[in-house]
Amino acid sequence: MDEEEAFRMNHAGLVARSTEGHAAKGMKIKGQEDMWITIQHHTFRNWVNVQLRETGLRVEDLVEDMRDGLALVTLVEVLQKRNLKKVKRVMNQHQALENVTIALNAIEEDGIKLVNIGKH
Repeated sequence: MDEEEAFRMNHAGLVARSTEGHAAKGMKIKGQEDMWITIQHHTFRNWVNVQLRETGLRVEDLVEDMRDGLALVTLVEVLQKRNLKKVKRVMNQHQALENVTIALNAIEEDGIKLVNIGKH
């Protein structure tokens, strides 16, 4: 990302916030979809990191850092205020899938309906 694009994204992010702190109020998204997605990605990543602050985990890249399921399970633990049995040292894809399944099952147990998200 070049300096001009970074400036535009930061400016758009400031414009997108309302006085109540809600993103997107007043931002015209049409024609700026890529920028909007980038802002949402950064906002969600920052929120995840705030939730994980006490655990010592930090997410830089949502896709890569959530891939083994450890950060996802830890996030669910923090939000639900309970411990889940997880694979702490993921050595293969099977163990990563096990962690993701643990997180998704815990979310469903709270009565949250998962749409278009599968464990397989």
